[in-house]
Amino acid sequence: MKNSSTLLAVVLIGCVSGVSAAGEIEDLEKVIGPEALGKIKGALPPPAAPPSVPRNVLVFTESARDLANAAKSKGMKFVPHVSAPHCAGAVVEIGKKTGAYAATVTSDPGVFTPEKLKAFDAIVLANVYLEGKLFKVPRDLKDADKPKYAARQKALVDFVKDGKGLVGIHNATATALGWPEYNRMIGGTHHGHGWYAHQEVPLKLDDPAHPVNAAFGGKGFSIPDDIYTFTTPYSRQNLHVLLSVDTARAPASITAERTDGDYPVSWVRTHGKGRVFYTSLGDSAETFRNAAFLRHLADGVRFALGDCRDASTAPGKPLPAKAGFTTMAGWQPLFDGKDLGAWAASDSQKAHWLVENGIIRYDGRAGTLRTKQSFSDYMLRVDWRLPRKADSGVFVRGNKQLNIWTWSMGSGEMWEHRGRHKGPGPNPYIPSSREDRAVGEWNTFLITVKSNRVTVLLNGKKVISDAVLNDKDSSSIGLQKHGDPVEFKSIYIKPLTDGK
Repeated sequence: MKNSSTLLAVVLIGCVSGVSAAGEIEDLEKVIGPEALGKIKGALPPPAAPPSVPRNVLVFTESARDLANAAKSKGMKFVPHVSAPHCAGAVVEIGKKTGAYAATVTSDPGVFTPEKLKAFDAIVLANVYLEGKLFKVPRDLKDADKPKYAARQKALVDFVKDGKGLVGIHNATATALGWPEYNRMIGGTHHGHGWYAHQEVPLKLDDPAHPVNAAFGGKGFSIPDDIYTFTTPYSRQNLHVLLSVDTARAPASITAERTDGDYPVSWVRTHGKGRVFYTSLGDSAETFRNAAFLRHLADGVRFALGDCRDASTAPGKPLPAKAGFTTMAGWQPLFDGKDLGAWAASDSQKAHWLVENGIIRYDGRAGTLRTKQSFSDYMLRVDWRLPRKADSGVFVRGNKQLNIWTWSMGSGEMWEHRGRHKGPGPNPYIPSSREDRAVGEWNTFLITVKSNRVTVLLNGKKVISDAVLNDKDSSSIGLQKHGDPVEFKSIYIKPLTDGK
């Protein structure tokens, strides 16, 4: 073990009373890299008055092994979030610099027992996926494993209910899609992206005087990071919003669909006797080099630890409905969250292409779903999410597909065409970059089909540019069967005519 002067001084699991060794030592310093780590350290908040009693924080994150495998593997059960080590490293360094707590980092779900959690005052979920670690969806859960997962879930929930703290960072609201009790505890469920990290998004302070907002000096700010949309159980009546999008100044977005314009970014709440702080910021590693955000995060951890006793958790009121911030004029819905009316779904298909809570949930066990109508030239928007490792696609000309999958080349790849490229230069049928969000997060295709050409934007970035389709015929649009679960929502089409 490295001594305490090491850059991260990560406390190894085997060194904490009551916590068994994980069998794998996380070396965050190597994963993050010295340059990025130096920038994190340079942006840290100043030392604070030490707590009256020592505080211990458990930082649960992705393993270095999974992060390395994700970079070289064609497919994984989960795709760890690339900013996870930066997130965990920042939390560790905040504790060191401020003196507010000592941090223990692990990726071992075996720590979630009542006995082992007694050593900690708060848990930080640092861009980590809980599925497969603390829970599994019923269809993947073997009877023999049910007691193990139930015990882990109970340990986490009881930890918070009994008076300890929970901090969720970024995809902590996308990490447990099939665990309603967890989603109620954290405060909401990720339902897509209103804006993406390549955009500067203006944020406002919903409670400028709140101690967890002290970093911002009473003023709003802009930041290039993912901005989530939240669904049930999210409601301002259940939590205290700290930051949200300043929609009066926000750029237009076809994925910002809420009619009330409510896009929260950070909040606090109580759960039982415990305290919860959540922020959706943190998709980008650069966010963990932002001094104001690190101060916000530090104060959020202190809130979860119980060091901000006068910090309000009073629930708010829902915002009134008003004009949204979309640019969907001229678009017609193929799926707007209600039913499969635009799709030629047989009775047997409807048993597997289920519409639940505004989402098409496909279990992988029925044929491809196709629209009743055929289309020629158009723009198509499709929101999709992979709940775990999967392979699917969108058919745009007959059986010409744009792949949706967890392979390293990224989604949008044109399987039927990529072997035909013989010329110099990059293959136009393979994505120019991998723009997929981590498994469990929503992605948006914006597809333009004109004559025999196709262009694909994935999450706002162009990945396929004017590629030849070798097919001009009109056809239905299809959501592909590939034997894997996949989810869709917000499917719209805009026919193109007269060159427009």
